[in-house]
Amino acid sequence: MKALLKKSCPRCTDSSLRTYYQSILALAKLAGRETIPAGSSWLNGALLKKIKALPLHRFKRFSIAGVKALNAYDVTDNKQWWVAMNEATEKYTKLRMSGKRTKREAERWPKDGYASIRKLAKQLHGEVEHLEELKPKNLNNWQRYLYQRYLIILFYSHHALRGDLADVQLKKGARSWIRRKGKNWTIHIGHHKTFKSRVAIDFEVNSVVSAALSKFVPMVRAAKLGHSYLLSTSRGEQLQRQDMLKLISNTTEKYIGKKIGIQILRVLKTTDKLKDLDTAHELQHEMGHSAEMQRQYLSRPTGKARNR
Repeated sequence: MKALLKKSCPRCTDSSLRTYYQSILALAKLAGRETIPAGSSWLNGALLKKIKALPLHRFKRFSIAGVKALNAYDVTDNKQWWVAMNEATEKYTKLRMSGKRTKREAERWPKDGYASIRKLAKQLHGEVEHLEELKPKNLNNWQRYLYQRYLIILFYSHHALRGDLADVQLKKGARSWIRRKGKNWTIHIGHHKTFKSRVAIDFEVNSVVSAALSKFVPMVRAAKLGHSYLLSTSRGEQLQRQDMLKLISNTTEKYIGKKIGIQILRVLKTTDKLKDLDTAHELQHEMGHSAEMQRQYLSRPTGKARNR
């Protein structure tokens, strides 16, 4: 399926292809299959009826997965999946444009909104602050991993990229990189989901995050790992995007009691910046989307009317 997906969508980014594959695999398991079948017959009306009964965000995810799978199979006459995808997308867009929180957002929304993520970062820093006093070369993989967990939460408490932080390298000439300029650090995301319409993303990292990076990067360089990526697993291997996303959601669930992923983090930040939304060009650039899409990231408690 991976090869078929790439062939059917040659301009898709690697991260998008991974996302599509995981969604198709999840859809196949929902259909009672252990793996993704070689043919398209499993994408039938019974399965479509099943996903239509799911919450809207899952209906949308699985209808898109069905369409992507059919494209990969080179099937063009199964129109019911395209109709379902358009229906789910339209409903989801209307809900997002209304500014009301989805059921999933309401369940996972932390008490203090985006500020909860910064409070968590502060708590995590308290657990690893003593590591800053050690020489970088004296830290083991686990100690560096714990400091990295703090850094990731701190980063996403100020910057709401997608999962692109996992693609950042310390190597010159990399597609996505991070470099120090004076006291602050600059990030360049050379390839991302909306790269074709929004080009590369470049921004200066928040000063608090920069200070943490100035502590963490020497730890990474002193470890002399077998890769040039900023982030690593607890064994010193490259931290894959999906594993970084799991780390974020597992950490927020453990400390806040809410399983918060990248999507909700982006909604949290956009909602936090509501007053400046119409002029927040920097936020649009950092998040890699348009002003129209940015308005879809607003979230208010259900029943609260939008100010006109």
